[in-house]
Amino acid sequence: MKNKVHRIAEKFASHISEWEGVEAVLLGEAADIETFDPYFTIDLDVYTHGPIPGAEERRDLFSDIDGFESSPIAPVDIFRVEDLPVSVHFMEASMVDALVHRIINSSWVFHETGTNMFYRIEKGEVLYSRGGWLAAVRASRAEIPEEFWAHVCLRSFFIAERALDDLGGAAFRSDDLVFQLSAARLLRSVMSFLFALNKQFEPSSRMLTQRFKELPVIPDGFIGRLDSFLRPGDGLSIEARREIAGQMVRDLVLLGREAFGQERFSRKVEAR
Repeated sequence: MKNKVHRIAEKFASHISEWEGVEAVLLGEAADIETFDPYFTIDLDVYTHGPIPGAEERRDLFSDIDGFESSPIAPVDIFRVEDLPVSVHFMEASMVDALVHRIINSSWVFHETGTNMFYRIEKGEVLYSRGGWLAAVRASRAEIPEEFWAHVCLRSFFIAERALDDLGGAAFRSDDLVFQLSAARLLRSVMSFLFALNKQFEPSSRMLTQRFKELPVIPDGFIGRLDSFLRPGDGLSIEARREIAGQMVRDLVLLGREAFGQERFSRKVEAR
């Protein structure tokens, strides 16, 4: 089956690489999952200089496909080939270059984008690469300053604290909807913190459960607390879950101080 997956991926990479301005085509790690898994997809990242063909033209270029859809809000095509899901993501290489420049020069803005873009570049399997653009972007990882990782941790902690406040309010009012929305925001921020603490880019949401457990540094007892928070048993109350969330956020304080120093990482973190 893996031969089939790579055959399909390489076929599309071959077609796409003929377009003018294509710098690289990468295959994402979701293609390594078993094909019967709902998280599986043949996930292609295409990096270009200049415009790409329009949606209708792309649909005509991709022969033998079913259910072609192009996102109205992002340059992403999804369809099926030989009953397997395919997604093709298009990204301007100049945008990547600009973000890399901001990271190296400590002018990266946290809310601009997460770090998953760089994870995909770092981990993706190269199906096509023209010139030295991809190699240069990958090599730039060695130039990332300590300040970048500290900044991601600080911002992630700030968001987690705000989400924890909202959890407390929702617990007091027994507002399950706001509690769940706040919990999602808190967990997303906690994960961002842990990957940045370990100086690693973030995987996609579907790969978080596996990848965060592989991090070299996570708080003692964190996995157990997270499991209790996600799957409360024995009638665990909403207030008890809030207390667990509070402990997870306090864990970040200790790790942040150990990694980046007491002065730079305190509870009085201001939004940037």
